[in-house]
Amino acid sequence: MGAEDWEVDVTTDVELRATTESGDIIDNPSEDALFMMLEEIESGEGSYLIVEFLADRSGQTYAQTSRSSDGSYVVEYRDGSAERHYGTTVEDMRASHALITAWTFQIPGWRDSATWEQILF
Repeated sequence: MGAEDWEVDVTTDVELRATTESGDIIDNPSEDALFMMLEEIESGEGSYLIVEFLADRSGQTYAQTSRSSDGSYVVEYRDGSAERHYGTTVEDMRASHALITAWTFQIPGWRDSATWEQILF
């Protein structure tokens, strides 16, 4: 199964772009498409997923997740600048999917669903 099989919303302008290490790109990804992209990471095809908010031309508004060797996932989001970059570690792919999906669709309370620590650069 490749990116061409994933559900994509083509009825709206491109607001979000999901990209994997393997080069798959999905514009305006659905929750299911994000899950399938993470399943590929879980099966060893790459190690990260990035979802970008394209209206921010600086490229500084995004969420990303990467799989660790122990099967846990690091989930991070940047809210417009390096000073507003936060991260957390979650148990598994499903927990990563929940956070990435909540950020992507700005589900109320998503920030409160994890303990975030500021990442300093």
